[in-house]
Amino acid sequence: MDNLSKKIAPSATVITVAAILTNVIWGTPFKLIKIMNTEMGISKEAFGEEYLGQVLATISIRFFIAGLMTLLFAAIIGQNILKVNKKQWSEVAIMGLVSTTAAYFFFNIANVNITSTINSTILAQSTIFFAVLLAHFVYKNDKLTSTKGIALLIGFAGLIISQLTSGTSIQEMFSFSLTGEGFMLIYGLLAALATMLAKKIGSSLNSFVLTGWNLIIGSMFLFMIGYAMGGRIEAIHWTVLGVVLLIILAAASAIPFSLWYWCAQYANLSELSVYKFIMPLSGSLLAVILGESFTMSLAIGLFLVCISIILMNKPMKQKKVVAKPLES
Repeated sequence: MDNLSKKIAPSATVITVAAILTNVIWGTPFKLIKIMNTEMGISKEAFGEEYLGQVLATISIRFFIAGLMTLLFAAIIGQNILKVNKKQWSEVAIMGLVSTTAAYFFFNIANVNITSTINSTILAQSTIFFAVLLAHFVYKNDKLTSTKGIALLIGFAGLIISQLTSGTSIQEMFSFSLTGEGFMLIYGLLAALATMLAKKIGSSLNSFVLTGWNLIIGSMFLFMIGYAMGGRIEAIHWTVLGVVLLIILAAASAIPFSLWYWCAQYANLSELSVYKFIMPLSGSLLAVILGESFTMSLAIGLFLVCISIILMNKPMKQKKVVAKPLES
C-alpha cells in the first residue's frame, strides 16, 4: 500500500466545499470563451467548413496550458511529476483520451450542432445521471436509493427551470439529432467514465500529477484531430486580451479538474455528481453579475438545486462515512 492510500480521508464538509468550488469555476468560462473566440477571430463566418477544426485546435491549447499549470503546481508542492510507473502511464493515457480528447471532441461538435441553448445546457449535465447509474452497478457502497432518485429529479427540474427563457419552445426542448443532442449524451457518458477512472487511478497517483498528464496527453491528440479538420495555430488572431483570456480559461480547467478528481478518490460517485447541477447555475449567475437580469426562473432553479444537493448528501451524513480511496 502506498503513501497516498494511507492518508486520512478528508471530512464530508471539505469534500462538499471542494465540489461546490469546482462546479462554480467550471460554470463561469462560457461567457469568457465567447469573448476569447471573438477576440481571436474564431467564427463560422471566418473559417467556414474548417470552423470546428479551428475550435478543437484552439481548445486543445487551453487544455495543454492547463496541464502544464497543474504539473507546475504539483512540482511546487513537492510531488515528483515524473514518478509514474508503466501501468500508471497507460491508465493516465487512457484517461486523457477519454476525458479530454474524446469528451471534448463530442462536446464541441454537439455544441455547434445544437440550436437550442437549453438543450445544450441540460444534456451536458447528463453525466450526473450516467454517473449515478454506473455507480449503482460498479460500487457496492454507492447504490441508487429512493432518496437519491428524488434528489436527481428535483435537481433536474431545477436545471430545466433555471434555463427557461421566454423564447424557448416545447418543440426546441424535444428536438434531437445524432451529431447534436446525441453527441452531447455521449459526452455526458464519457465525463462520467472519466470520473470513475480518476477514482481508480487516484488511489495510487497524486491527483495533480494525474490531472496534469491526462490534460497534456489528451490535448495533444485533440489538437491532432483539430489539425486534421483544418484547424491551424497560425490562423488564430493573437491579441493581448486573447492570450490573457486563454490563460484564465486554462486555469479554469486546471483548478476544477484537479479538485474534482481529488474529490472522486474519497466521495461516493452519486453523491459527488449531483454538485454538477451547480455548473450551469454559476454560469447564469456570472451573466447576472455582468449585467443580465436575475430572473424568477433562475431563483427557483437555484433553490431546487440546493434542495437536491441536501437530499443527495443526507445518507452520507447520517452514516458519517467517507469512502476511502480504492487500492490499485
